[in-house]
Amino acid sequence: MIVNLWKTFRGYIASKLRNQLIMLFSAIAACIVILLSYLSYLQSAGMNRDHFIESNRKILKLVNQNLDGYLDRIDELSISLRKDSQFMDAIISKEYGSQLYIQNQLKNLYYSSDDIEALSIYTPKTGLQYTMSKTFINLRQEATIAPEGERWYREAAQSHKFRSIESGYGLSETDHGNFLIFHRILINIADKKPLAAISITYNLKEIKRILQDITGESGEYIGIFNEANELFYAEGPNLTIDSTAQLLRSIPVDAVDTEQRSWTIRDTRYLAIYNVSPHNGWKLVTLTPYSVLNKEAANARWINLIVGSAAVVLLISVIVIAANAITRRLMQLSRQIVMLGDGIFEVQGEIKGSDEIAHLSRKYNQMIVKINDLIGERYEMQLNERNARLIALEAQINPHFLYNSLQAISTEAIISGMDRIQDMVDALASSLRYSIKEAETVRVKEELAHIGNYMLLQQARFGTRLRLHVEVEEAVKEAWIPKMIVQILVENTIKHGLEQMTGDMDVIVSATSRDGLLALTVSDNGPGISAERLTEIRAFLDSHLLEYREGIGLNNVNARIKLLFGPEYGLYIDSQHGAGTEVIVTLPLKEERPYVQGYHH
Repeated sequence: MIVNLWKTFRGYIASKLRNQLIMLFSAIAACIVILLSYLSYLQSAGMNRDHFIESNRKILKLVNQNLDGYLDRIDELSISLRKDSQFMDAIISKEYGSQLYIQNQLKNLYYSSDDIEALSIYTPKTGLQYTMSKTFINLRQEATIAPEGERWYREAAQSHKFRSIESGYGLSETDHGNFLIFHRILINIADKKPLAAISITYNLKEIKRILQDITGESGEYIGIFNEANELFYAEGPNLTIDSTAQLLRSIPVDAVDTEQRSWTIRDTRYLAIYNVSPHNGWKLVTLTPYSVLNKEAANARWINLIVGSAAVVLLISVIVIAANAITRRLMQLSRQIVMLGDGIFEVQGEIKGSDEIAHLSRKYNQMIVKINDLIGERYEMQLNERNARLIALEAQINPHFLYNSLQAISTEAIISGMDRIQDMVDALASSLRYSIKEAETVRVKEELAHIGNYMLLQQARFGTRLRLHVEVEEAVKEAWIPKMIVQILVENTIKHGLEQMTGDMDVIVSATSRDGLLALTVSDNGPGISAERLTEIRAFLDSHLLEYREGIGLNNVNARIKLLFGPEYGLYIDSQHGAGTEVIVTLPLKEERPYVQGYHH
């Protein structure tokens, strides 16, 4: 049944252009509404998230600064008795008056702040401990050495700050626990031995006042951890030990500012924002569910969808009316386009009116005129292209004409018995034929044969001052190398070596295989290159890898090698002033013609 309904619906849509327009525009309108609603939702969610992150980053940083200030005040309060010389004398005395003074100072310290839950002073010298707490009214005094066996006592005694901070989280059932227990040991400066141990327990009153600026949204988690990742305060959903440990491990140890990241706990995605105090190393962490962040954006999305749906219904009604009016004149224009498709370019018909259809009809007529003009221009372009090819063909004929002329001169030299001239003309003709050869790469044996012709012409200029030695392994003669590469190196040797000296020069060209690679070497016994100039040349080759321009000798060779074979190949130049120069070209030992590749290969 569903298949039949679908076929009926398709037939209804395909039967008339009007139906297709109604369906198309309705679908477009619906897609636009959905897309705009979705984009609006994303924008609202993004703006809310960005505003929330920026606001909470600032708040967390300020709250953590207040927390640092609170810890500093606690530290200062705990050490305030160290500045009281009478108290320091009393803690090592067993006299009744000294004990009474200690009790009075204990009361003053206890009532100095209303967030102190309990306070005790232990004096190892006398073995007495004085305690005040909100759980009992009177001050307690007892003889004991129990504090010396506690972990916090040993930790404070060994600390360079002589203090220890214990978490009070969950230690008291009233008001959901305490914040912390601060221990301070007062020592004798001379022998570093403990004179008194002060323990102060703080409730959550002050820390809640500090945290009141952090929004307490439903489902939001707030946690305070010390530098050892011990939990001191938590509010919101209960996290497992593993989840808390993973969250704390994700905070970089070198974090010094407020940062954020996404975090997933039990299939719930949270936005984690944390601030690490650079002063105390304490961490303030908040976890806010993304569902809370996106709540307002979701409400806006539904409103947009409702409004958009109403707009779609209204738009469909307008589309139905407009489609009936449009399709009548579109059919007339369609017939004209069909005739154009049949190759009849002279058919023109104007649809009356001032709307888009009439405008389209006029543009159609203008298009017919343009097509006729373009046909004429295309015919003219084809003629111009044919003439350009003829000119290019003539440019190719000129080098061949010169080569054929040299061949004729060589024949006349043979007839006249001028063997030396004939050899030079043959060498020049062979060099010319080699240079105009349409190939990027040649075999080693072809390049060395060309070098022989090239050196024959150079020796006609320099005579016995220039001598060529070729050393090539049989295994590398069939390998492929860039064309003219050896000539450029030899020409460079003559220009910068032989022309700068008065003596003779030996040029040695060798081709060997090394570890599966082809090594081409061109060396001479010329004047060499100074160390400073050699450094400049090497730096230029390294910094101009792909500046392949005509006439730049060594860099030209280096760039061509890298384009043809890859960046791991190239040339290396070595020279000593007064002791000659050696250029080594390293190439892959290929017996198949390579193709030009990009430098990124």
